[in-house]
Amino acid sequence: MKILRSMSLLIGLSAVCLASLMITPSYGQEALMLKEGNIIRIVRVDVGPKMEDEFIRWYNSEHERLLLKVPGVIWTYRAVNLGDKGQKYFYVYLHESMNVQKSEQYKAASQTEWAKEVRAFLKNFEGINYEVIVPGPVQTHFGKGAIIRTVQANVEPGQEGSFNKWYNEEHIPLLKKVPGVLGIWRAKNVGDKGQQYLTVYFQENIQVQGREDYKKASQTDWIKSLMPHIKDLFGMNFEIQF
Repeated sequence: MKILRSMSLLIGLSAVCLASLMITPSYGQEALMLKEGNIIRIVRVDVGPKMEDEFIRWYNSEHERLLLKVPGVIWTYRAVNLGDKGQKYFYVYLHESMNVQKSEQYKAASQTEWAKEVRAFLKNFEGINYEVIVPGPVQTHFGKGAIIRTVQANVEPGQEGSFNKWYNEEHIPLLKKVPGVLGIWRAKNVGDKGQQYLTVYFQENIQVQGREDYKKASQTDWIKSLMPHIKDLFGMNFEIQF
């Protein structure tokens, strides 16, 4: 079987770790800032159980490295679902604009021979593009157990102004004061699939969400008054992989 060629067999864990440390984005370290108008692309996918190890080797040692060399790619994150709903594997891609995904170099990163072999075993693939409306720093190093939490939602027509005002003037400022909350971004869907709004939270660990100070910052009277107007609310927690 082609997928078991000698190249794959020679990749050890130590080599993968070393390669990941050597990856640098085309932007350079000094420019790792997510800006308003940039793109957050989220991808969720499952992989056939027998091919998970091969999928991870391909992603870590080829696919991610190729993507980070593409002009306009700011950074990437990979993570694993901690819940029992939704796809197992989760990826966040940060792009300067939607044009990045249209470039030949970007497309080529998913069209290698190895990529084509792996693609046959992917299931439940879902990719959505969001345009950044609340930017922030791009953190590239995390401690063990760090979390990416995503929340997606639709808002009733006529209520978007109130929803955004709550998020920007109360919710984000309060949560940023909570120990263990590392960063928050917001973005709006630029396509016709998925919910209108995306929030990406970075947290030191899953325990942060269970603390009283986190709950207090997330359950104010203002958000309780808005909840009847928020639809299709969907939150997931992912542990960042290195």
